[in-house]
Amino acid sequence: MLKLDRQERYRQRYKQLRAGYRPALEIYKEISDQLVNEQTRLLDAGCGEGGLSQDYQITAALVIGIDRYVQPIRETIGLQRIVDGDLRRLPFPDQTFNLILCSWVLEHLEHPQQTFAEIRRVLRPNGYFLFITPNAYNYLIMARRLIPNRVSTPVVDRLYGRGEDFIFPTFYRANTQRAINGYLQPLGFQQRRFEYVSDPTYTAFNEVLFYLTIGVEGVLNTVFPQGKVHLVGLYQLEGTNR
Repeated sequence: MLKLDRQERYRQRYKQLRAGYRPALEIYKEISDQLVNEQTRLLDAGCGEGGLSQDYQITAALVIGIDRYVQPIRETIGLQRIVDGDLRRLPFPDQTFNLILCSWVLEHLEHPQQTFAEIRRVLRPNGYFLFITPNAYNYLIMARRLIPNRVSTPVVDRLYGRGEDFIFPTFYRANTQRAINGYLQPLGFQQRRFEYVSDPTYTAFNEVLFYLTIGVEGVLNTVFPQGKVHLVGLYQLEGTNR
């Protein structure tokens, strides 16, 4: 079983082995840190326990989290303001926020167009939408997509020790740069940054597999860099009144 703490230790080792490597979450957090200030009105869309946004409650003007699955984790949520709700029907007035964060959510969107339209509606002109998500073109994600959700849930639980209550159906309908641009650009979003980020730790169940995957990642970085496992994207809504 590859639990999160062990996976993170392998990730730190990879940073030592590959000069200049930065994990996707580190890149994501650096970008969000640069965007948050005392005027920021932030929505964490699909917040889960709010671990990636809770620190901003000290500096930002407003931090709200929304998630469809609040009840199972209510006691461990780190956000003071949390809404149990659907991203396709955000319960907020137009232009409420100037920053929307979305971590490990896009892969779960069954109807991305509806969700992105709602994000546009509640985002102010010149506001930012920042996300981190798996890449549908990555070989591991391609393998994962071949397994039906009803089968993959117990498999993921067994391999990674993630409770089945926290493993949600995946669709990967907004998990390539082309697909994301196809949804966001017609809504008035402009791409400001897009990163493909590798991570050899998802198959690091032992030392042999860890180094084998590093070799695979090295080849992938050369022949198909757009196939790295993680995507980090920053988009800005055009500054026009709606």
